[in-house]
Amino acid sequence: PTVIVGTKLKEFGPSTSSGSNCRVGKSKYLVIEADEHFASFLNYRPTIAVLTSIEADHLDYYKNLKNLLRAFCSFVSRVPKRGAVVANKDDKNIGKILHILNSTTVKNRVYFSMRQKEAAVLRRILKIPGEHNVSNALAALAVARMLKIPDNISFKSLSQYKGSWRRFEIFNLKTKNYKPYTLVSDYGHHPTEIKATLSALSERYPDKEIIAVFQPHTYSRTKALFDDFASAFSRAHTVILTDVYASAREHYNGGINLAIMTSKINLKGSQAVLINDKSKIPEYLLESLSDRAVVVTMGAGNIREVAEKTVQTAICAHTC
Repeated sequence: PTVIVGTKLKEFGPSTSSGSNCRVGKSKYLVIEADEHFASFLNYRPTIAVLTSIEADHLDYYKNLKNLLRAFCSFVSRVPKRGAVVANKDDKNIGKILHILNSTTVKNRVYFSMRQKEAAVLRRILKIPGEHNVSNALAALAVARMLKIPDNISFKSLSQYKGSWRRFEIFNLKTKNYKPYTLVSDYGHHPTEIKATLSALSERYPDKEIIAVFQPHTYSRTKALFDDFASAFSRAHTVILTDVYASAREHYNGGINLAIMTSKINLKGSQAVLINDKSKIPEYLLESLSDRAVVVTMGAGNIREVAEKTVQTAICAHTC
């Protein structure tokens, strides 16, 4: 199929690169990752709509969850009667909108759930960790079955998936003192995404100390979900916060104090520190890491530069 997604996939580009965000195929199918921000997903009229989760986000545009749910109702209503909705049965907000919509709007509704027996199989064969990835794979499997793709082909394909750029990208490095450690670069910037990433890290590295480096993304999201962010790091031993990466479309109007967020994270049991100048974080990390450390950088802004700089510094320590 032709595929358009919001990040890069190695399968879509040269083996030496991070890949591409699209692939032009020869079949009649187009798979697109639709974005709800600015209600842009209402520009599409899909034959099959896959609903993975709905959460309070992009509140700079929607203002509240009620308006967001209305937009999703409109999106689902665009699916023709001959089409289908593939929905996450475990998500309460998806349940709300499907309950609101008359059952005759979309006759064919297919549900996937972590309670399916296939979830155990996917946990075993997926190369990428995390329960959220198991759930996403169940969604893909549900669509494949609708398209009459045999399960053996689907499971083989899912087992070969390498993950995407800035989604749990793993680098095995060493400090200047030759102490080995693992660095993970991740795009997660919503409290639920942070929890999922840290849970996946705990699952993959149960004996390691997790150091989370987090850059909040947009003033509106940080302000609206302030307390949720402060509670999202319970799986991390250490948390390093840095300044908000602002959107070009917004202006700071007060109400955000990252020192308070740092204090709240400390009260939850993690050791949190605020380093406003993110350029100082790589050196801070490399001087203080133990060989039991797993570092994860999280955020949708330029926090990736911290990961890249840390990687470069670690490599240079042994080759320069």
